[in-house]
Amino acid sequence: MIFKHFLTVLVLSCLLSSLSTAADSIVIKHEPPAAPTQVYVSVYIIDILKIEGAEQAFTGDLTLLLSWRDPRLAHDHDQAQILPLQQVWNPQILIANSRNTTISLPETVEVFADGTVNYRQRLTGTFTSHFDLHRFPNDQQTLIVEFVARGYRTNEVHLLHDDSWTGRAERLTISDWAVGDVSLIEAPYSIPSLDITLPGIRLELPVQRLVGYYAGTILSSATIIVCMAWLVFWIAPASINPRISVSVTSMLTLIAHRFVIKGELPNLPYLTTMDYFLLGSTLMVLLGLVEVVIIHHVGSRGIEAKALSLNHFFRWSYPLPFIALLAFVLLR
Repeated sequence: MIFKHFLTVLVLSCLLSSLSTAADSIVIKHEPPAAPTQVYVSVYIIDILKIEGAEQAFTGDLTLLLSWRDPRLAHDHDQAQILPLQQVWNPQILIANSRNTTISLPETVEVFADGTVNYRQRLTGTFTSHFDLHRFPNDQQTLIVEFVARGYRTNEVHLLHDDSWTGRAERLTISDWAVGDVSLIEAPYSIPSLDITLPGIRLELPVQRLVGYYAGTILSSATIIVCMAWLVFWIAPASINPRISVSVTSMLTLIAHRFVIKGELPNLPYLTTMDYFLLGSTLMVLLGLVEVVIIHHVGSRGIEAKALSLNHFFRWSYPLPFIALLAFVLLR
């Protein structure tokens, strides 16, 4: 009888211990260790693979490091303990502007003796970012990745930047952009429609497009075509057929040039600096044709001296608007 009573007490004790352990586990999983819990965030950019201006997105490869302290996980071991992420409390980081992101590392955390928890993950994918391309191709943009602690309020979790490990690789895949330094900015994420503000931190990476390719291909080709249209004023006004032929050929060449470069220009609902340049170049060629017709009309009325005077005036005034157009493109 005594043995049976002892066995019953032992079973109940084990059951209560198990329930207590389960309850502690649930608390550790779902409740922050402090109010607020400070989570330090570091981001290292491994590579930027592609920037798509018209798509308002970029493809990147980065490593995320989160660190926080949870005294409930303190232990007496000399080495850090490796635990599954789902078994401990974590800030449940979400990338708000992620289009499609994949992870490469196991979902685990390192727990040190004092309760410090480190979480590392490698993220590869496409991120949306607002680009203002009005100054294309001489534009500067800022690549943004927004990290949000979902399910918590700003009084429960603070995301703080840790610059000790934040940075980027010296060499990146993209070759047509100059890349600046990485910065982390503490920026709570607001959802106006729900009147909710979540803890957040934003990564910013400034980039500037290198205009060498566009200057050496699109700008230079259009400039050569406009100069070809300018040559009509160096042909005698009486030679109307060659003058008209050069002007029309210049126009057709410029139109063909625009078809060739169409795939290299972003399709946008507004005009960029490059669009203004190409439109201005087209108007310059058309202007040359109109001036040739005016000179011929004056000469056909028997006023040869005035026709020669107009031709001389157009010869030296014609390049001026185009020079102003080039200055607008390069200095804007």
